[in-house]
Amino acid sequence: MSKRDYYSVLGVSKGDDVKDIKKAYKKLAMKYHPDKNPGDATAEDKFKEIKEAYEILTDTDKRRQYDQFGHSAFDGSQGGFGGRSHHGHGGFEDMFGGGGFRQQGGFGGGFGGFEDIFNQGRGRQARPQKGQDREFTFTVDFVDAVQGAEKVVELPINGEQKKINVKIPAGIKDGEKIRFGGKGGPGVNGGPAGDLLLIIATRSHAFLKRDEDNLICTNHVDMITAALGGETEVNVLDSRFKLKIPAGTQSGRKFKITGKGVTNRKGVTGDLLVVIQVDTPTNLTDEQKAILTQFQATL
Repeated sequence: MSKRDYYSVLGVSKGDDVKDIKKAYKKLAMKYHPDKNPGDATAEDKFKEIKEAYEILTDTDKRRQYDQFGHSAFDGSQGGFGGRSHHGHGGFEDMFGGGGFRQQGGFGGGFGGFEDIFNQGRGRQARPQKGQDREFTFTVDFVDAVQGAEKVVELPINGEQKKINVKIPAGIKDGEKIRFGGKGGPGVNGGPAGDLLLIIATRSHAFLKRDEDNLICTNHVDMITAALGGETEVNVLDSRFKLKIPAGTQSGRKFKITGKGVTNRKGVTGDLLVVIQVDTPTNLTDEQKAILTQFQATL
């Protein structure tokens, strides 16, 4: 019985490149592979036919010979490759990175297992895999995040509650992670354990805020100091100093003190921004109200 044209077998045209041929072959091989059609002799013959076509059309020299002489290029009549059987073991594994077919399940003739061909692991020792990483949110005080600290935290690790000593680096930010290698989920097939990751969340502070590496401090002054000028004491973490308030200072005015902010994990230090909040007096006495009334009349 005469052979079908290789291009027709794969459903491609002579102008198609190797990429198109491989794509067509993969689709047909998945459909007709004996592992998917057990006991179907027609499917087995069809698989042999498409594999033979694939071997010829993806080999530059063989394809050139075939385009010139047709099937006779390989039966010895045209001085072609001659005599080689194209029902061998190459082709499918070559395309998908395998190392040669393995005979499986009674199919003989060198057909590889369908799942094995597509690297899904049947008949092959599974590779070691790293275990899953475990993540937990770890909430720390504002001051500890800025200055650093050491804490003990109890976490569920592989079904057990375990205590872990945690060193909080000075300057760590919200969302940054502290990693503990090998404290996560167990490895698979002898692989290493995963990691434990603590995601940092920082508690809010009564009067301090953080903007990247800058510290923002709100300081209250009375309206007389704001109007006439004077000084206010600033307390930030371990730092205490006097800040001069110019006359006529308005609420919301900022004073920058360079290099008094947060030193981050790279050793870069930000600035301190002191925001002035002018307080309006309440519960005034009659005398105080009279004085303010007189002052208002002068404005």
